Amino acid sequence: MNLRIQEVFLLLIDQVLKDVTDQVGGIRLYRNDTLPSGEVCTMHATFEGGYHATLVLCAELPLLTRLAQRMLQQEHVSAQDIEDLAKEYFNVICGHIAVGLFRAEHISSRFSVPHASVGSYTPEKDTDAQSVLNYVSDQNENAQIIHCVLNESKSIKE
Repeated sequence: MNLRIQEVFLLLIDQVLKDVTDQVGGIRLYRNDTLPSGEVCTMHATFEGGYHATLVLCAELPLLTRLAQRMLQQEHVSAQDIEDLAKEYFNVICGHIAVGLFRAEHISSRFSVPHASVGSYTPEKDTDAQSVLNYVSDQNENAQIIHCVLNESKSIKE
């Protein structure tokens, strides 16, 4: 795995996650060392084509609830609303990352439909590298994003 491309990808992840979260929900994220705890929801997607990686976002449910409330502009949201909007939010993040990777390194890639589930999800161990970035929101809600570069011959199984 090209170290420069991995560094570009991590910078993209950091900037896109912060920007999209602020734009769609008015929620500010800051880098932190605190891990998500309590009830969490995990989203994941696999990048293929010119770049092989899995991206996993684990966020505390209060953060995703607040995001859904702001996206729908209503206080009461259902568990299904939260799950659906979490997938859409993560889809937007992945799309911005794919575009950013193409602009920065001219690498064309696509990503799988994001999956979301309550609880945590751990990617398979067959990766070339793994990077973890932790965040805290402006209301002390935590999130973590995991970037796993897949071996060329492997893919994540659902």
